[in-house]
Amino acid sequence: MLLASQMMLWFTVIALAVAVVALGRQVGVLHERIAPVGALALGRGPQAGEAAPRLTVRSLAGGSVEIGGPLPGGAPRLLFFVSPTCPICKSLLPTVKAFAASEGLDLLYIGDGELEQQRQMAQRLAIAPEHFADAPEAGRAFQVSKLPYAVLVNELGIIAAQGLVNSREHLESLVTAHELGLRSVQEYLARRGSPAA
Repeated sequence: MLLASQMMLWFTVIALAVAVVALGRQVGVLHERIAPVGALALGRGPQAGEAAPRLTVRSLAGGSVEIGGPLPGGAPRLLFFVSPTCPICKSLLPTVKAFAASEGLDLLYIGDGELEQQRQMAQRLAIAPEHFADAPEAGRAFQVSKLPYAVLVNELGIIAAQGLVNSREHLESLVTAHELGLRSVQEYLARRGSPAA
């Protein structure tokens, strides 16, 4: 009787081990089939691979900031379009700040809306006023229609990647697309022949 129960126990352990290996394999197969999630590039305005519109905008500190054209520091610039009335923008701002610092990006917040609300938002989130521009004209030039929106401009002033961003993963997809020489996650999916998720 003891021998039979031990054999049943070993049979159960082996069956469970086989099931775990099979499930692990299925997870790997599903992971290959799932399309990467990234910033959604919109089909409006200047596209990745084109020169960024050249503008001079006013920062909250009162100085002027150049958008477009070669960047003096040599690092890519992340333009992050926000509004004080956008709840996702406000919750994402600390993540954007940390992400830009970790990737060595020159970060410029571009606001649209009531100037005093923008000043309060920048102060509350410890954003240096010289890195925050009140520039609705920039939103029009890039044809930003939904927020939060980010545009990665390379050191030569060319749009490397852009799209709607709601998470750090979306921000990372912009840098990854730039590093891989792609315009967007959508282009990656088209090259792979995978349907968009």
